[in-house]
Amino acid sequence: MTLSLRDTKRSITEQTIVEKAIALFKEHGFDQVSIKQIAKAAVVSEKTVFNYFPYKELIVLAGAQPQLNTLMDTIQKQIDEITEPTEVLRNFSMSLAELCMSDPATIAVVVSEMLTLDPERLAMAMRYIPDPNPPVRTVMTLARAQGKLRPEISVEYATEFFLSSVLNSIRTYFASGHIDKVRPMLNVTLEIFLYGAFIPPIAK
Repeated sequence: MTLSLRDTKRSITEQTIVEKAIALFKEHGFDQVSIKQIAKAAVVSEKTVFNYFPYKELIVLAGAQPQLNTLMDTIQKQIDEITEPTEVLRNFSMSLAELCMSDPATIAVVVSEMLTLDPERLAMAMRYIPDPNPPVRTVMTLARAQGKLRPEISVEYATEFFLSSVLNSIRTYFASGHIDKVRPMLNVTLEIFLYGAFIPPIAK
């Protein structure tokens, strides 16, 4: 589909705002950068920035979108190849850990916005964040079909519990300043989840 001139201009303006803002965030820190500075760097008005992004966190999400899409595409590929469910969940957790270590400031904002209790704010955030629920739900459905998910645990509950556990674990260690502990704690979180939700394999 060919974009109209107006849509093309809008896309370019949005991309420019994101690129200039992300560069400023990396140089000065998220909290130290104002909308006025972003507008000046992008050569647009402050009103234009607000029209595209009502609050700064959305700019971070827009900048993180390509990385997050790549992560979810990788998980979806593993699902399509019918990779063993626990392996997919482990890969998902460790991939998140890699993102946390490579760009903690960005992931801190992403996790915070995904766990917001404000439904309108969450809806705006999910315009930029690929929804992890469908692929993870597919993994749980596959585990159910393979007889690996405990019969008393529903696919929906397993999906919600897994994602909330992972995201809350990340937020907790970011808040405490112990980013270096995110990887081992995500691994522990996953093992606790698997122990409670999955039927242990029969020892040979």
